Amino acid sequence: MDDVSHKAKREDVCPSKKLDRATVEAQLAQTSGPEYWRSLEELAGSPEFQDMLHREFPKGASEWVDSFSRRGFLQLMGASLALAGMTGCTKLPLEPIVPYVRQPEDVIPGRPMFFATAVTLSGYGSPVLVESHLGRPTKIEGNDKHPASLGGTDIFTQASILGMYDPDRSQTITHLGDVNSWAEFVKQVKGPLAVQKGLGGAGIRILTQTISSPSLADQLRAFLKLYPQARWHVYEPVNRDNVLEGAKMAFGQPVETRYDFSKADVIVSLDADFLYAGYPGNTRYIRDFASRRNPDAPMSRFYAIESTPTSTGAKADHRFPIRATEIETVARALTDLSLPQTGIHKQPPEAMGFLRSIADDLWKCRHCRRSPTASGS
Repeated sequence: MDDVSHKAKREDVCPSKKLDRATVEAQLAQTSGPEYWRSLEELAGSPEFQDMLHREFPKGASEWVDSFSRRGFLQLMGASLALAGMTGCTKLPLEPIVPYVRQPEDVIPGRPMFFATAVTLSGYGSPVLVESHLGRPTKIEGNDKHPASLGGTDIFTQASILGMYDPDRSQTITHLGDVNSWAEFVKQVKGPLAVQKGLGGAGIRILTQTISSPSLADQLRAFLKLYPQARWHVYEPVNRDNVLEGAKMAFGQPVETRYDFSKADVIVSLDADFLYAGYPGNTRYIRDFASRRNPDAPMSRFYAIESTPTSTGAKADHRFPIRATEIETVARALTDLSLPQTGIHKQPPEAMGFLRSIADDLWKCRHCRRSPTASGS
């Protein structure tokens, strides 16, 4: 009997019931009417809640468990970092440094040199000026003397300098992973070429990117003339094959259309992102387009009709979103409305009443000093 009473007394002094999150939520759910607390500490002021927090975050858990001081910790970490730096040092082999016997003209260490060249993207060249230090190119800028860009560059041209320092770029001739020389390549390829000559090159395949160099293209044509059964394949991850196929349908040959936005009073773009980086001639188009957007001078008016939001459409005075399948319908209707002298007078498609205002602008500018320009997809 004494043991039972003693056990009951002990449970009253040290209750074994522990408070958890479910219990707290249950207590809050049983409250009636609004209750307010000035802080979370006041809400969690019960002994049970404090006991639960103590079990999750024991007192002194964030302190050092021994007598190790802050100064001693910093000393130990400083020594560890110093030793790690010493292990990373490698002794390079001794190499003689020989000065110029005849120093090249105009080569002065510390003073950059500039030379004009061009970088290509998908076969289209961009004229640039390259800054170099002791023969190493370090910066690319536009060539303001060249009419194709007037000194402008895009993001791809600026980033092309990184290709010179790409660690994965092939710097030598390799065969099955082993470094070889050009002489060894010529020696090894002579035998297979002699065999293929009797077959007309039926087993030869050449894979290149788009080539716009006349000299390299002439060399490839001469090779294909010598091996008429060989095949030359051209591949670009991002290409303009659809544009070239459209040009074949319209002009009978793959040609690129050139625009002169500096002479256009009205510009109508049909799903053409001509101000975007990577578009052929975009650096010149940006300069010409900006020259006619001066509010203190006669400004051009720009209509953008596109199926996808583009950076070019964001600069338009009037932008009209339509489906990609409706581009041809819009082009035909706009042509009919812009030529009232033909007597066709077709009505624009439903929900495309904006075409009439565009056609009126084009018709009014037929006798302007500058001719209107329409860019197509």
